[in-house]
Amino acid sequence: MHGAVAPPERALPTIGDGERGTTAMDRQQAEQATTEPIVLLVVEDEAMLRTVVADFLRAGGFSVLEASSADEAVGMLHRHADIRLVVADVIMPGALNGFDLAEWVAHHRAGIPVMLTSGYSTDRNLPPRLNWTGRLIRKPFRLVDLADRIHALLSQPAA
Repeated sequence: MHGAVAPPERALPTIGDGERGTTAMDRQQAEQATTEPIVLLVVEDEAMLRTVVADFLRAGGFSVLEASSADEAVGMLHRHADIRLVVADVIMPGALNGFDLAEWVAHHRAGIPVMLTSGYSTDRNLPPRLNWTGRLIRKPFRLVDLADRIHALLSQPAA
């Protein structure tokens, strides 16, 4: 995985340069050792990237559901009341994009944080009525950075 080269929107995340300390993922694994896994929904139209991210998060102790579009994610959010956080790409095919999905979640499943990933978005593209502090991660990203952000969002009180 390290050193993978791809266009910005489709770039694969890297695991790092061999550094190893205590990360949020390590802490999350320790906390989850005696509890039910936290359920995450990963929404990404690029199948390989979705699989890499989902597998990494599963290895970290999360239970991960996967959707290939925001439209599919809405259906999953209707069916799975136990989803605690959504990680979604901004640019996806279908009627809804990642911003639309985040707004749908805020309206229909308030309290579930949504983290968006994108190689194209800038802060001025963020819908102003949602709190985006720490909720947008640029591609390419390191998987441990994504895990750290997820842990931070899950540690915050529900909005």
